[in-house]
Amino acid sequence: MRNEDPHRTPRPYDKDRDGLVIGEGATTLILEEYEHALARGATIQAEIVGFGTNADGSHATQPRAETMAVALRLALDDAGLPPEAIGYVNGHGTATEWGDIAETVATASVFGARMPILSLKSYFGHTLGACGALEAWMGIEMMREGWLARTANLENVDPRCAELDYVMGEPRRLEFEHFMSNNFAFGGINTSLVFRRT
Repeated sequence: MRNEDPHRTPRPYDKDRDGLVIGEGATTLILEEYEHALARGATIQAEIVGFGTNADGSHATQPRAETMAVALRLALDDAGLPPEAIGYVNGHGTATEWGDIAETVATASVFGARMPILSLKSYFGHTLGACGALEAWMGIEMMREGWLARTANLENVDPRCAELDYVMGEPRRLEFEHFMSNNFAFGGINTSLVFRRT
């Protein structure tokens, strides 16, 4: 445990992770029908073009990679996009052993090893009910500015995590038109969103 060294935790995807850290935060992510927003002259930050959700309910705290992967594919199908169209995955990354492993296995099964993935929870912990909106908003801002944050505290990827392009060490410049934001909750509730730059 890093109680005496709190700036070094949480450590999503890291072999020396020591578990979930609860964070505080709130976000309001306003969704509006696209044509309505255009008609009123709104500044549109991004568009949600794909959505997928499911639940396996097999265990309260041990998620299943197979069911997570279905949610990712549902979102891609809803968006009408191939996996290659996604620029990066905004991972759930709670720094829990089974969560990190299952999530990365699911992500790699859909996208392969080329996919950049990062966890914003490495900066502020798990904000529970706020995390989906908060991380989607931050992902939109990175897409608009053409860069990716590194996963803080990720130094040694757990070898049990799937092979992916973990964004670690330094932030990365990257231009992309679409990204996926994933959240995987206790009880096997999985949600995936695909955003497009406007």
